[in-house]
Amino acid sequence: MKNYLIVCDTTSAMDFEMADALGVELLPLSVIINEREFKDLIDIDKETLYRELENGVVPTTSQPSIGYVTQRMEEWKQKDYEAILIFTCSSSLSGANHTYHMVKEDLGMSNVYIIDTRSVAAPILDCVRTAKQMASEDKSVDEILQVIDLKCKNSFSYLYPESLTQLKRGGRISPIAANVASLLRIKILLYLKEDGSVVDKFAVARTETKLVSEAVDKLRSLNVTALTHKAYILHANNLKGAQKVEKIAKAYFDDIECEIIELPTVLTCHGGLGCVAVQTTLKTN
Repeated sequence: MKNYLIVCDTTSAMDFEMADALGVELLPLSVIINEREFKDLIDIDKETLYRELENGVVPTTSQPSIGYVTQRMEEWKQKDYEAILIFTCSSSLSGANHTYHMVKEDLGMSNVYIIDTRSVAAPILDCVRTAKQMASEDKSVDEILQVIDLKCKNSFSYLYPESLTQLKRGGRISPIAANVASLLRIKILLYLKEDGSVVDKFAVARTETKLVSEAVDKLRSLNVTALTHKAYILHANNLKGAQKVEKIAKAYFDDIECEIIELPTVLTCHGGLGCVAVQTTLKTN
């Protein structure tokens, strides 16, 4: 087994129990509530975050500070790793990727590889799992990076907010637009553009059935099948909603492999309570 260190942060939808089981390093984001800073999944858990959202709080998140990243990378530098692979969420959505590059240069760590997954949440988790498995099979860094690049180019993400309340509170949709949508019972499906550049509106409809049809057609046009892809269903305190989406996915995509997990804090803060996401990732041997 290669002596590689695999690193990601809590945008990956991974918690510390999962990270320990996999043997990877997990760095927490910061969660800001009423000007107080909490380390994600250390100082604040999912249940506390859900309660804050129920009370109308508008939390924000920020990447690990450069000081904290420097401290951790200095620790890793003292150990005899053949390579350190750091997986970040899309560099268009967060400055974490840039921070790691800065610290790598400052510390002169030539064995560090920083991978922009161009995504967030489950695709990062999937890449980390793949890298760890390939390291256990004595694969080279180049072999791992080739597979990861293929995965990153073939991951697709959709987010369905149960309501527009949190999007309105966070300023991502105007109060007038949110109120009109609520009055007309209009539903919105968001998606992460394939290049990871921005989360944008994908479809608007009066019924969930119409949104499902739009998403299914799009995924089929992207050659997503049960043979080639796995589906991750993520939720913010809405297991029943996630299970409903899982049934739909299996029905439309020939019993596609699905895994249900909780949304990472960063997406819960934006999508709000009850939101459900669907992310498909490419299967690799």
